[in-house]
Amino acid sequence: MKSLIGTYDLRGGAVLRVLADHGDSDGYGLEITLDGDTVRYDAAHCAREVQAFLGLFT
Repeated sequence: MKSLIGTYDLRGGAVLRVLADHGDSDGYGLEITLDGDTVRYDAAHCAREVQAFLGLFT
């Protein structure tokens, strides 16, 4: 089961959604949307990786 943790505006008009995965991995998934296209990354990311991503692209 995934639950939305937060939505963040990225440079260039993209939007990042961070989702917590309460299943097997207990990590965070990322969804990046730009111009109606969405790319999803698995839920194996730790909190430190998510923070680094936000620091680079916000």
